Amino acid sequence: MRKKLMFRGIFTAITLLILLVSCAKKEQLLIAQTQQKILRVGFDVDDTLLFSTPAFNKAREKYAFGADGFWSYLNSLDAEYSIVKKSVEKILLEHKKNGTEIYVITARPADNGEKLKEFLSGYFGIPKSNIYFEPTSKIEKIKELKLDIFYGDSDTDIKDAMAAGVKGVRILRSEQSSYRDEKTGKLKNYNPGIYNEEIIPNSED
Repeated sequence: MRKKLMFRGIFTAITLLILLVSCAKKEQLLIAQTQQKILRVGFDVDDTLLFSTPAFNKAREKYAFGADGFWSYLNSLDAEYSIVKKSVEKILLEHKKNGTEIYVITARPADNGEKLKEFLSGYFGIPKSNIYFEPTSKIEKIKELKLDIFYGDSDTDIKDAMAAGVKGVRILRSEQSSYRDEKTGKLKNYNPGIYNEEIIPNSED
């Protein structure tokens, strides 16, 4: 009888211990889940989210590059002329599926920028308030937004991300891009791997 009571007591103690350990693990898991960091990522526009050479070419038919009216006109053309890069769209959608906060930072001036915001917001589902124009430098905006990753095609995109203490990820530029050095004819401000950055393969289109 005493042995039965002793075994029953031991069994009860072991069961209680297992239950306590199980509850502790569940609590730790819950804490880990609630403390899990939500990523904040940013994307460049030209040659990153969009193959915008057709829009630039159309704008050049009416204005010299950078002349008064050029950027205002260009920012109204993307919905009709620019082409969404499907490889980058997949990356963006994967981030959205994982609850990532998405931002866009373009080096274009903000002239008539509401048109570009409307197009990007409508197509990608990004709030217009998350789209920024930073023609001088993206460093301070990347810092201000506390981004974790910034995707871009140009050397400047990667350099600005690094200067802001953020991971810069290189998107490959299409060989059909019009962003070229006038003297050499080579793609301008574009040297993939020069900063030992991560490069997304097959991301030209």
